[in-house]
Amino acid sequence: MPIKLLFILRKKIIVSVISDIVTDQRVQKECNTLVEMGYDVCLAGRNSSREFLLDKLPFRVIRFRNPFKRGILMYFVFNLQLFFFLLFRSSEILWANDLDTLMPNFLVSKLKNKKLVYDSHEYFTASVNKRSSRKIWEWIEKYIFPQLKNVITVNSSIKNIYEKKYKVPVTAVRNVPYKYVISETLQKVILPVDKKILLIQGMGINENRGAEEAILTMQYLPDDFILYFIGSGTILKRLKNMVDELKLFEKIIFIDPLPYLEMMEYTRQSFLGLIFEKIETSEEHLFALPNKFFDYLNAGIPVLSSKAVEIKLLIDQYHVGDTIDNFDPKDISKKILEISKNKNVYDLWKQNTAAASEDLNWENEEKILINFMQNVS
Repeated sequence: MPIKLLFILRKKIIVSVISDIVTDQRVQKECNTLVEMGYDVCLAGRNSSREFLLDKLPFRVIRFRNPFKRGILMYFVFNLQLFFFLLFRSSEILWANDLDTLMPNFLVSKLKNKKLVYDSHEYFTASVNKRSSRKIWEWIEKYIFPQLKNVITVNSSIKNIYEKKYKVPVTAVRNVPYKYVISETLQKVILPVDKKILLIQGMGINENRGAEEAILTMQYLPDDFILYFIGSGTILKRLKNMVDELKLFEKIIFIDPLPYLEMMEYTRQSFLGLIFEKIETSEEHLFALPNKFFDYLNAGIPVLSSKAVEIKLLIDQYHVGDTIDNFDPKDISKKILEISKNKNVYDLWKQNTAAASEDLNWENEEKILINFMQNVS
């Protein structure tokens, strides 16, 4: 059969997401798997200033320009753009990532009688702080979710919540990375070997994730410890002001979002990966299982985390780190110093990250997604 005809016969799927396409590793991995399964994939999202690696993705990318950067008007404009794009674009399957893209996908799936997949990256309604906004998102979820047939989410805890709440079957596909291979072509990042680097990375440097406490902790650690923030988030300006006020600019470094492999050059040379989800603030944080947890393990560094349910389960299962008991910066600093002094335990954790990453990688996890897609109705 001619290649042109094969291309025409491939099932078309439009994947939509409001987060930054360039740095959303979960969405990129899922789209890659869909391409490998033979789908003709188009990824639709919101425009951003970052362009790196877009030309290397094996699927089409369309990004809508939005005059608003955040807030209700940004969501309204994006959803309107997405609705008309989906309405006049040919596809067999629509794929909505998170609740903030679900409404236009749902409406178009009904109007055009198309299959719909919903991928919830978090317990979304629990992540909305503003009460009036949360009410709107809860209404959308309660209206649409019971009518869905094909739902996936990021871990078993959130899967169980949704299944209990809406009596709809949900499949858990975790945010695990591809197996990490050190790039021989990238320019090497050489970090100071006489320093122990503490790391917080990713696109979620936001409220209630312990970033402020991590900064305060640096006051009580000796000068051979450095804290790196790599990525973006809603509170970076506040964090940088804290660093200035505390005069900690020699101990805390901020780095803008990087292409994945460049970021991992920093990760693999770090001492500890930090995840300080404030589990008492909402179920979003209690059941969090962020990408960076798996990235830390994949890069071979142990994890120090709050006692978020899913993270603690995996730390205990694979023996790859420890948890903090509270968010007192003095107590956190004591825990970090204990870890640094107990070389035998630390080396065991570091060794165990290799075994964990052999299990917790996309090459294994995508099998769940492939099976899910074979049963989409």
